[in-house]
Amino acid sequence: MKKNFTLDTVLFIAAIICFVTGIMMDFHLIPGGKEMRRPFKLAHIYCGYVMAIGVILHLAWHFDWIKSTAKKIFRR
Repeated sequence: MKKNFTLDTVLFIAAIICFVTGIMMDFHLIPGGKEMRRPFKLAHIYCGYVMAIGVILHLAWHFDWIKSTAKKIFRR
C-alpha cells in the first residue's frame, strides 16, 4: 500500500510540473531568451520520463488486477 501511495504521489507531482512547464512554454510565459527557457524545458522533459517510468511500474504492480478485470469484462 505504501509503494502505491509513494508512486501515485511522484506521478502527481511530475504531472503537475509537466503540465505547468508545458503551459508556460506553449504560451511563452517565460521571460528572457533561450537561457531562461532551458531549465523549464529540461524539467518538462525529465518529468515526462519520470511519468513514463511511473506508469510502467503502476501497470506492472497492478497487472493481476488488470488481468482479472479484463477476464470479467470479456467473459460477458
